[in-house]
Amino acid sequence: MSAPDLVVFHARLVPCAEAEIAMGRVKELQTIDDGALVVAGGRIERIGRTEEVLAQTTLGPDTTLLDAAGRALVPGFVDPHTHALYHGRRIPEMQMRMEGKGYLEILDAGGGIQETVRATASVDDETLTKETRRRIAAAAAYGTTTVEVKTGYGLTPEREMRLLRVLQQVRRRAPVEIYRTFLGLHAWPLGVEDREEHLRAMDGLLSDVKKRDLADAVDVFCEQGVFSADDTRRHLEAARAAGLAIRLHADELRPSDGAELAGEMGALCADHLLAATDEGLRAMAANSVVAVNLPGTAFFLHEQALSAARQREAGVVSALATDHNPGSSPTFSLPMAMALAMHRAGFTPAEALLAATRGSAQALGLQGSRGQIAPGLRADFVLLDDPDYRILMYSFGMNPVHAVYAGGRLIARSGRITEEVQAWIDS
Repeated sequence: MSAPDLVVFHARLVPCAEAEIAMGRVKELQTIDDGALVVAGGRIERIGRTEEVLAQTTLGPDTTLLDAAGRALVPGFVDPHTHALYHGRRIPEMQMRMEGKGYLEILDAGGGIQETVRATASVDDETLTKETRRRIAAAAAYGTTTVEVKTGYGLTPEREMRLLRVLQQVRRRAPVEIYRTFLGLHAWPLGVEDREEHLRAMDGLLSDVKKRDLADAVDVFCEQGVFSADDTRRHLEAARAAGLAIRLHADELRPSDGAELAGEMGALCADHLLAATDEGLRAMAANSVVAVNLPGTAFFLHEQALSAARQREAGVVSALATDHNPGSSPTFSLPMAMALAMHRAGFTPAEALLAATRGSAQALGLQGSRGQIAPGLRADFVLLDDPDYRILMYSFGMNPVHAVYAGGRLIARSGRITEEVQAWIDS
C-alpha cells in the first residue's frame, strides 16, 4: 500500500455515521476523541484514535501531517439547493416585502424571479461564470464541499440551455463537487402566452440535456399560481423518461399537493415544504423522499419554518440547504442554516449537523460517497475553531470554520479561500 497523502491527528472526530437519519430527536452524536484520519487519493483510508491510526500507517516523504489540536472535525457540508447561477441583486424587493407586498404579488408584477431573468440575460457568459464561481467559493469558505446549482433564471428553452452551458464552464476544474439541476419550470416567462406549446418545448429539451450530460436532475416550482401538480407530474415524467433524477420545489407558500406528488413519484427530495400537509410528509417518508429544509428563506420571507416536530412525526429524512438566491435567501452559509434550523424549527444540534451532511447527501442521491467520515468516502471534511461541533449553531452570523478540505485538498482556511481556488475563479 502506498503512503498516504494526508494524516490529520489529535482531532475530535464527529463521523455522523449513525445508521438511521430519519428525524427521531437525535440528541447526541458519537465522537472519537483524540481521533485521526488518513487520506489517500482523495478518499478517506482510515479513521480511529490517533495512537492506533499512527501505529498502523506508514508515512512517506510527501505525506502531509496536520495536528488538529483538539478541534472538532466534521464531514464537509452538502448544500442540496441553491440558485447560485445568476446576475444582479434584488435589494429593493426586500423593502417591498417589509411594506407588505407578498412573494407572488411581486412576481406577478414582473419583479422577483423575472427581475433576475432580465439581469442574467444582460451579461455575457464569462461574467456569469466568474460570478457563479465566486459564490461557490464563498460557500466553500463556510464548509460547503458539495453544492447543487440550478438553472431557472432563463425560463425559455434557449436561455435555459445557455445557463446549462455556462454551468458546464463553472464546473471545469472546480475545487468542490457541483451537482447540476435543470429548473426550466421556475416561473412563467413574460410574453409567452401558449401554455401547452411552452410546456411541450420544455419537456422536449430533456432528452437532449441528458444526452449532452448537461444536468443531473430536473426540478419544478410546484406552487399555486406557478406550476400545478399536473404540470409538475408531466415534466418530471419526461425527465425520468430521459434518465434524469427528479426533485420538486413543493408547497412553499400554499398547500399545492407537491409533497404528495413527490411521494407518489418517488422523487429524490422535495424542498421548502412550509405549507406541506402531514399526509404529504408521510407520503414522502413512505417513499424515501428527503425533506429539504430552507430555514434561511423562511427567515428572510418572515415565514414559519417547517418544524422538526412535524418531520419527526412523519418519519421523514431531513436535509438542510441555504437556498442561496438573490431574492429570498442571499446567504452562502450552511452554519447559519443550521443555527436557524435549531432556533426557528426546533432541530437539535445533532439533527442539524446530520441534516447538513448525511441528509443533504441523500437528497442528491450521493449518500454512498459523502456526508460522513468513513473509509472509502471522499475526503471532504471541515475542521472547526472549537472542540465542540455545536459551535456551528452557537456562533450564528459568524464563521466557526478553521479549515475546509475537499477531496483531501485544502480549499479554505479561516474564512479565506486558497490561491488555488482563486485561480479557478479567474480562469
